[in-house]
Amino acid sequence: MIAKVIEGKSFGGCVGYVLKKDSEIIHADGLRTDSAKTIAQDFNFQRMLNPRLGNAVGHIVLSWNTDDKNMLNNDIMVSSAKRYLSKMGIRDTQCLMVRHFDRQHDHIHIIYNRVNDYGKTISNSNQRYKSFKACKELNVLYGFKQSERKQNVNRGRLKGNDRTRYQIYDTVKSGIRNSRNWKELQNYIRYRGVEMQFKYRSGTNEVQGISFSKDGQVFRGSAIDRSLSFGQIDRALNGIDNGMEQDRQHQQPENDIWTERSTDNSIGETIGYIASALFPIPEITPEQEDPFIKKRKKSKLKR
Repeated sequence: MIAKVIEGKSFGGCVGYVLKKDSEIIHADGLRTDSAKTIAQDFNFQRMLNPRLGNAVGHIVLSWNTDDKNMLNNDIMVSSAKRYLSKMGIRDTQCLMVRHFDRQHDHIHIIYNRVNDYGKTISNSNQRYKSFKACKELNVLYGFKQSERKQNVNRGRLKGNDRTRYQIYDTVKSGIRNSRNWKELQNYIRYRGVEMQFKYRSGTNEVQGISFSKDGQVFRGSAIDRSLSFGQIDRALNGIDNGMEQDRQHQQPENDIWTERSTDNSIGETIGYIASALFPIPEITPEQEDPFIKKRKKSKLKR
């Protein structure tokens, strides 16, 4: 399961889009579901509790791998979606869940009111991190297939910012594989229309982060993918960057035994880093037993 988090200003437009052909309402909380019009009206009534909030429309798309099709039904989707919202800190508010059948993979749209039942604003801070963590934990909890990351995304269906983001991702990842140092990487991606800019700590030459731009759009490296943060790119290049390797050797003690151990540690850290990037270990928090999970566990025991 993966998630895409969106915000907007118009409940009418969002509800109208979600309730299109080949869709089914599978859950609603605090809303009349007679029609798209009554749903939008109810969202807007509660929105007036905090009229100063512009982007009051919360919109999340939860998608599952095609390999999960046989284990999915409306109840499982609603159960996992509720847990996802709880982990995101989205509670005490109106919510609509709609299942779509227009794609090969199963997915649902969640619309929620960022003005909660008490007129307070539901925070949108750190949403990318919280969403990524929530999906990892729920994939383990329910036994959903882990996301295969960006390699299998259909580039042809992407538009706007998403299309540019993936173009940058593909270009930079290819550049890392074909470059021996930062200068070669910069030249490689610049030739293909991508620029990179470093962010420095105030008043120093210490690099704090990196961003990439293409066609006038700028993205932080870590916002494109965790593997494109400055630290992770630097580690990937360090393995074949002779200039940086020589600098590290000058800083090491002359003792041969200590040098050998330092080299071994560096190799171990590099291998560990690569393994953790390819096979992330989920951070699992204690969960209350879910009836659907219990049922699945019992069936396994019978086998």
